[in-house]
Amino acid sequence: MMKLTLIDSDMARVGYEFINYGDTKECRDCKLINACMENLEKGRKYRIIETRDRGHDCKITGRVLVVKVEECDVSGALDQRKVFVGSKIEFVPVSCDNIFCNHMKHCKPEGLKNGDACKILDVVGKIECERGNDLVLAKLKRF
Repeated sequence: MMKLTLIDSDMARVGYEFINYGDTKECRDCKLINACMENLEKGRKYRIIETRDRGHDCKITGRVLVVKVEECDVSGALDQRKVFVGSKIEFVPVSCDNIFCNHMKHCKPEGLKNGDACKILDVVGKIECERGNDLVLAKLKRF
């Protein structure tokens, strides 16, 4: 689903992807907070699909532009035995606490939350898990 929001003018270009981390203290008394933050879900990954010339002053970045965004597909680690392209799953992050692992960003991907309903779009490849888990990297679309 496409949504309108505001983004720093330096980042306002088609194809730019970002995570919405929510507002700041300075945002809370801004007259544009509803257009800027309330349209997007905190913790989700978005891609700009259209930019508009309409701009506004911002206390944080200086200048923001109106953009149209859509939620991005996210790549995440899944148990290889449960992956079938086209199937619908409930996303469960891989249970691992090795913060130094190169694959942690896939096992606990930004943009997805435990319990999200997702469709498996593609299998990107096998993950060499240091703990011996049989994992693959899959491209997922939340629905």
